Amino acid sequence: MTPPVDTRELALHGDHIVRVRPLRATDRAIYERAVMNLSPRSRYLRFFAPIPRLGERLLDQMTQTDGHRHVAHVALTLDESSAVGVVRYVLSTHDPKAGEIAIAIADDWQRRGLGGQLLRQTVEHAQLAGLESLTATTLRENVGAAGLLHASGFSEVEASGPYAQHCMRLGR
Repeated sequence: MTPPVDTRELALHGDHIVRVRPLRATDRAIYERAVMNLSPRSRYLRFFAPIPRLGERLLDQMTQTDGHRHVAHVALTLDESSAVGVVRYVLSTHDPKAGEIAIAIADDWQRRGLGGQLLRQTVEHAQLAGLESLTATTLRENVGAAGLLHASGFSEVEASGPYAQHCMRLGR
């Protein structure tokens, strides 16, 4: 079966290949399983709190994207049975030319180049959509995410309490 045009395959370190496509509302069970398969530490770093389970409202928020104000892509195993990464941006309610980006990579799939490739793809999407900036908020203790963001062109612009904010200005 030929993947749709909005689907692409990415080659990762270690000869691994994933399929990346827009996240769909029908991916709800796959998304929930992927989040719950994250280590407790990774869930904490992604959601800024211990998350023992995902509530219905949060699952709705995370899986009901519109491709414009809320854009999300999922990296899946080639048989599309498991999600190994999700990247998204949501437009700012105050500035339609700015978005907040977030990413999560399955513990076993980290350090294979997936995060960097997903961020690059999402930055390109945001640029084509006319955004002028992307920001990411991380916990300051999340040195892995800070390193990934820095390597992808984001600069830390603010740190307050346990949080750090990273920003990328998008060229046209």
